[in-house]
Amino acid sequence: MHYRYPFIYGQPDTRQFPLATWRSAANWLHGGVRDPAWVIDHIDQDVPMLIEQIRTRVLPKRGIVAATDEILITLGSQNALYLLTRLLLSSTTRIGVENPCFREAINTFLLADAEVVPHPVDEEGIVLNERPCDYYYVTPGHQVPTGVTMSSARRRQLLEHAVRHDAVIIEDDYDSESNFTLNPLPALKASDRSGRVVYVSSLSKALSPGLRLGFMVADPDLIDEARALRRLVYRHPPTNIQYQMAHFLAQGHYETHLRRYHYDSAQRWERLHAALQRYLPSCRALAGSEHANAFWLQTPAQINTQQLTWRAAHAGVLIEPGARHFLSAAPPDNYFRMGFHAINPDAIAQGVEVLRGQLEQMG
Repeated sequence: MHYRYPFIYGQPDTRQFPLATWRSAANWLHGGVRDPAWVIDHIDQDVPMLIEQIRTRVLPKRGIVAATDEILITLGSQNALYLLTRLLLSSTTRIGVENPCFREAINTFLLADAEVVPHPVDEEGIVLNERPCDYYYVTPGHQVPTGVTMSSARRRQLLEHAVRHDAVIIEDDYDSESNFTLNPLPALKASDRSGRVVYVSSLSKALSPGLRLGFMVADPDLIDEARALRRLVYRHPPTNIQYQMAHFLAQGHYETHLRRYHYDSAQRWERLHAALQRYLPSCRALAGSEHANAFWLQTPAQINTQQLTWRAAHAGVLIEPGARHFLSAAPPDNYFRMGFHAINPDAIAQGVEVLRGQLEQMG
């Protein structure tokens, strides 16, 4: 079914895909090489060229220095979380998470029967409690779903807490590619002096989520274990995609695309922000929505956003109800999230106006 106003986070405007330069990378890959390396089975190895591009181009922008044996390619960041879950978590481990949270990560952790311990999130990020956990999963760059950037002080507190209680932090650098903030903070991993942070990120979210290409950075021993597990699951990510992405990075096409993407994101953010102020002043954009790739909104208490979502969909407007992101028996039902990349920018204001009509009908 076609929806005219898809305010859905995580889906791109397909018209923005850099088809010409991506095709150029494909032509380089398929350019008449007699014995192309991407044809053979690499067993459990990654493409060295891609590892080097990540090590020298991608990670330095996040303040991270890593050796080649500290990097593993995965089928997206979600796959990295799955591998880490199978290696680290069990029914006897406690993992602290942000609340509200990235639900797909929580569902992955539950596969190991781990005890998931919710921690509230304020305008500075995760709020630690006195009872320590074995692991912590955080999204410090842009917290999911609120968009809050973890403050420098809270980052120091988390790292010190991990050292004090012998804990490991899994950092999901969510939205790091698509962060259009002028001066984003470095990754938490960049401040890790004790080797307690396992870093997970994506190469494809801002380019094409369907490519499913991510990576993790960790101690070589953990990378070896993850590589062995990955071999049993799918051996390695497709080598043709790895080579093509490596060339795309090496030629500077990826950085060019990100610059355009960031500019477009800023323009879309301004349009949605203005439309929300004009048509939905009763819905409060919470701290963290500034320069994030979605708005985390709170409606008046009497509005059930699950019902609003159903009503809006019938009117051609897609939004995401917020209750699923909370870890509680009775989650609040007056939050929702609105993204802005999947929708035509010229339709943003009209879509918000239509949503206002549905909200007004609910009282």
